[in-house]
Amino acid sequence: MSELNTRRRFLGSLGQWGLRCGVIGWATDVEGQVADSPLERPLENFQIEDSRMKIRDFPGTVLTTAKDGGLLVMGQDGRLWTVEPQNLKSRQSLGCEFEAWDRKSLIRRLEDELIPGCEFVQTKHYVVASYAGRAYAQWCAGLFERLHQAFRNYWKQRDILLRDPEFPLVAILLKDERQFRRFATDDAGADAAGSQGYFSIESNRIVIYDLTSSERATINTAAEIVRSVSANPFNIATVVHEATHQIAFNSGMHVRLSDNPLWLTEGMAMFFETPDLANRTGWRTIGLVNELRLRQFLNYCEKRRRADSLETLLSSDRRFTEVDSAVDAYSESWALTYYLLRTQQAAYGRLLRKLQNQPVLKWQTEEERLEDFCKNISDDLTKLDADFLKYIRRIKT
Repeated sequence: MSELNTRRRFLGSLGQWGLRCGVIGWATDVEGQVADSPLERPLENFQIEDSRMKIRDFPGTVLTTAKDGGLLVMGQDGRLWTVEPQNLKSRQSLGCEFEAWDRKSLIRRLEDELIPGCEFVQTKHYVVASYAGRAYAQWCAGLFERLHQAFRNYWKQRDILLRDPEFPLVAILLKDERQFRRFATDDAGADAAGSQGYFSIESNRIVIYDLTSSERATINTAAEIVRSVSANPFNIATVVHEATHQIAFNSGMHVRLSDNPLWLTEGMAMFFETPDLANRTGWRTIGLVNELRLRQFLNYCEKRRRADSLETLLSSDRRFTEVDSAVDAYSESWALTYYLLRTQQAAYGRLLRKLQNQPVLKWQTEEERLEDFCKNISDDLTKLDADFLKYIRRIKT
């Protein structure tokens, strides 16, 4: 999987929203929730013209209004829509409170939206729409549920309170890489098509493909699926990584469309992604040493890491979007997250709680990001960096 392509997709929603918000004044001219309604979140029907000149109808509730009339709308499936004034054809009050769709309603919408041929697997928190067959869908759904429970338990033990997702969590499984590339290009753009999967902040969905598809004729059971994906441990890591993003953004850990530093969101996903090949499911133990990321980081330290590396990682997302620095940014984010969660859990928790209360559509300066980190973690970055490097270099795999 291309680190840069995956990062671009994950960042894509934020980047596109930032651009759109600049155009219609979100960043400076946000007025807030539409007023004058006795309902806390009134449900309305919106008709818009999308970027392809296609007319779309959907029910939703307005989260934010810009001074020029632009809207940020949340649909009943959890999708976020930016609606520019010239693209809004009509909006009509439905006279009731906004509620997330249940699984039955969501599946009906997915059936209308997706091309025929998918089947659905439902669990407590997930709706999996699969073109990859039921066995693979059930394996993924089981992995998602285990991850969801483990994620909640891990942070509960560290006094980070999370909520149940408001919406059923949607995962779309494509049958092979070719189908994935076609779907991803249409759904998220060419950069997404170069990855093995992505989580879209905009649609709130995971999109991945069957990583055993080259052996499809011989894969029939969960044990065979695990055996196949375990041949390349990064396959399991990809699935867990994207699912971690989805859980974090739907449990209150991160806030969609707020300024979440990528070192933290990516570092957290990599902390959870590490496969556990000693387990029959391929993943169970949280926080194992991520050997791939560790090797990458040690190589970076040996050959090209600069004295200001930690500061540049903390203050900006730029390194994640540039070809020459993306892999190093990923590996340093994993290493820093691993170090902080092993040695400074309380301080890391303080930073998480601060970021949980960030406003949407407000972007911090580099100085403000550094200030948040220093206030909550350490006001001496030079000493922290030295301790951090010393700790990571002593890790034994």
